Amino acid sequence: MQDGKLKAICSLEDLRTVSYLTRRITLKNRPGSALVFLFEGQPYSYVNHCMHMHRPLNCERDAVFDETGKYLRCSMHGFIFDPKTGECQSPVCLGQRLQALRLEEVDGVLFFTEKHLTLIEETGDD
Repeated sequence: MQDGKLKAICSLEDLRTVSYLTRRITLKNRPGSALVFLFEGQPYSYVNHCMHMHRPLNCERDAVFDETGKYLRCSMHGFIFDPKTGECQSPVCLGQRLQALRLEEVDGVLFFTEKHLTLIEETGDD
């Protein structure tokens, strides 16, 4: 069924049971990770990379939302981002955005639809 352009991430049901998931990816041949989460019932995904210190949002703590659950937060310095747009709300990087990744839902399964994204399969040996 998959046409080679869609990269399966997880089921929506799986995503409902966690606050977020990370997936190893390469984007335009650069290795990294993607954040995938539900916010107000809608799925979102961003490259897991804070523009301030060039670290993953969850680099210091296993969390990406602030204590209110209303904002994404970089665990290194506490910069916050709008979960719907990825726009930074902190003064140092105000207006800059996390890099959004396109998603598509098909029959309850989420897929990446980015042209230059490769989803790296987890082998369990990592």
